[in-house]
Amino acid sequence: FTLFLALIASIGIASAQSGTCGNNLTWTLSNGTLTISGTGAMADYCYDAPWYVYRSAIKTILINDGVTSIGSNAFFDCFSLTSVTIGNSVTSIGEYAFYNCTSLTSVTIPNSVTSIGKRAFSLCSGLTSVTVEAETPPTLGSDAFLPDLRRIQQRRKIRSE
Repeated sequence: FTLFLALIASIGIASAQSGTCGNNLTWTLSNGTLTISGTGAMADYCYDAPWYVYRSAIKTILINDGVTSIGSNAFFDCFSLTSVTIGNSVTSIGEYAFYNCTSLTSVTIPNSVTSIGKRAFSLCSGLTSVTVEAETPPTLGSDAFLPDLRRIQQRRKIRSE
């Protein structure tokens, strides 16, 4: 009976590692990589993203072309996340989207992104490199990179002098 329950539980967990995250978007978690695919806007969340229970297993996030926004609180507290690839169709990053992703060390913001929400990358204590591909930087919500924003601004000053 115990073996049967364990088998049922493992089947349930395996099937729960994919689903929807917007009208035309799907997510899949496989071997530490969370992939968002499809077309359109990602849903906004409030600590209830469908992959939240797997947040300690998420090492890499791939947001494919076709996705137009990253939802609020989408990857909140993914403390094992080290790498994010954002597709060129993303135009906005929601509030608290990557909040407290303490293992994230660098991120590249594609030139398609025009806005980054409030505290989107705040408390990402490992974040040491932010590359913005656009000539005109995106609009930043309050404390979008707190506390790292000051360090980034200092680097920009040094480079421009």
